[in-house]
Amino acid sequence: MTRDDIIRMAKEAGWDSGLVMLVGNLEVFAALVAAAEQRPISDVTEAVTKTVIEVEKLLCVKLGRQWQPAGMSIQTLVDELAALVAAAEREACAKACEWEAAKLEQWPQRDVLTVRACAAAIRARGET
Repeated sequence: MTRDDIIRMAKEAGWDSGLVMLVGNLEVFAALVAAAEQRPISDVTEAVTKTVIEVEKLLCVKLGRQWQPAGMSIQTLVDELAALVAAAEREACAKACEWEAAKLEQWPQRDVLTVRACAAAIRARGET
């Protein structure tokens, strides 16, 4: 079975992306993979579950969190990681504005204030 076959079966099971793991869809997906591999569904379900747990653990490491056997959601962890990445990107953009403001110190004050206002606006986007 190829990677494309697995992706096609995941889509048939109702997953919008490889990161959205819904419990109800897991059984459908496992059945499709089991049929394709001619293996018992329980073997495939166990393999998929192990993979999901490994993804959860990896995301927890990236977030500096302790993995727990219950209550984890890949989608929630991905959303949390995306929020951290977005915050880091906003801060990097704001620092770039401040760097430009420092280079403008010789120019009229309104230019410097405009660039500093841009930095503040970028940072404020994460506070909504």
